[in-house]
Amino acid sequence: MSSGSARARKSTIPPGLLDNLEYVMTLTMHLRLVHTLSLLLLGVILAAVLAFGGLLAWNLRSGFDDYLATRDSERLERFATLIAEHVQLAGGMAPFRSSGIDLRSLLEEFAGRQGLPLRRPPPGAPPEMGPPDMGPPDMGPPPDAPPMPPGSDGFGSRIGVYAPDGELVLGMPLDNASGATLERPVTIEGKLVARVRMARSAAVPDAVEAAFLRRQYLGIALLAGALSALGLLGARWLAGRWARPLLDIQHATARIARGELATRLSTTRSDEIGDLVRNINSMAEGLQRLEGARRRWIAEISHELRTPLTVLRGELDALTEGVRPLSLAAVISLREEILRLGSMVDDLHLLAMADLNALPCYFAECDAVQLSRRVHQRFARRASMLGIALELAMPAEGALSVYWDSQRIEQVLTNLLENSLCYTDSPGRVRLSLERRQEQVRFRVDDSKPGVPAADLGRLFEPLYRFDASRSRNRGGSGLGLAICAALVRAHAGTIRAAASELGGLSILIDLPVTAEPAR
Repeated sequence: MSSGSARARKSTIPPGLLDNLEYVMTLTMHLRLVHTLSLLLLGVILAAVLAFGGLLAWNLRSGFDDYLATRDSERLERFATLIAEHVQLAGGMAPFRSSGIDLRSLLEEFAGRQGLPLRRPPPGAPPEMGPPDMGPPDMGPPPDAPPMPPGSDGFGSRIGVYAPDGELVLGMPLDNASGATLERPVTIEGKLVARVRMARSAAVPDAVEAAFLRRQYLGIALLAGALSALGLLGARWLAGRWARPLLDIQHATARIARGELATRLSTTRSDEIGDLVRNINSMAEGLQRLEGARRRWIAEISHELRTPLTVLRGELDALTEGVRPLSLAAVISLREEILRLGSMVDDLHLLAMADLNALPCYFAECDAVQLSRRVHQRFARRASMLGIALELAMPAEGALSVYWDSQRIEQVLTNLLENSLCYTDSPGRVRLSLERRQEQVRFRVDDSKPGVPAADLGRLFEPLYRFDASRSRNRGGSGLGLAICAALVRAHAGTIRAAASELGGLSILIDLPVTAEPAR
């Protein structure tokens, strides 16, 4: 469709209506939660009240019509019984017709038997055409039906007595073919002697019905107004109970987004909103902890990098100014500082790659026992020189096939033994043990004293963390070894934790699956 035809179609909408629709849509989009809940609850209440009121009015009208039909049928049955008695008393239909009895006397006798009042014309009034009307039935109207004045239904004027051949004997001529009449047979000893017909009653008289329905509709309207007011009050209270904590959450999250990570919400609720508040508090606490770790990480990295750079600069300045002669020893010293700096940069890069889940690992079949022996042999001579007994505890089967990146796990064990040899006092003990636990393999590195305070065990795997700040840099290292171990273990879907050792020092426990899956 071209743009011109689209404009032509749009132009057919009246501008005023289009503006109103846009206003309604804009207003709907900007409704607050309290308004939405109020309108929703109000609409539900109004729909329920209207449905209930309509059903009640229909039920009253239909029920009253059914009541009138049932009343007429019962009266007609009783009147047919009365006719049968008179015919039998007269000795047959022919004597009954020649006896001169009229319908009025029969109706008076029927009313007397039923205990119903008669509606008689006032003194001086002209006589009514036809038999007198009869009052309400003996069963009485239903409790919720509109009151009916005596004789208002015209029972006597709707009655006709017919001979078996269809000839009218008493009362009003009525056509039974239209279905607007009720008919009952009059039998004596099983023989049909007459028929009694009665015209069906009309609906409730208009004035009475209108007054009754008016009262009902007024009551329904008052009930609808009361329920609507209660619904609005309930919606305001409910929306306030929901909206206030949500507004607090909105303001708190806005402050957290601006960097105010110390923001916390208080709540005593146990519902979903309370869970949301507690989750936001946990999120803010985690962000605050991460932000503190990030700042500490930057400060410690700059401090760690500044030390070798300062040494390099000092030695280069000394060589440049002739304070220190350029010799092989000076070059070796510079090289050692550069290697230390390069090693630290490599470790930082390894940790960064682990945080990005991009740590390269190459998994293959290997023997965990052989890997452990290889690492033990590498440190055996150094441990002996330091006066530390390096022990090895392996499983009895002598081989343990696993699916790991052997170089990464060897790097983990190397860092752990390096850490133990650096921190264990001489004479001392360091023990590397390996055991199979169903579908897992456990490495354990224990050393003798000194130990680590229990409060610091959980932070040992944080980068650049040293629980003893007074240690010398040559002994303490860069503080990245255990953090690298944790990253490599996580890359193998394993766990690592620190605990107090039975040897008196630190114990590092590593649990790895026998078949490690590459991290995705």
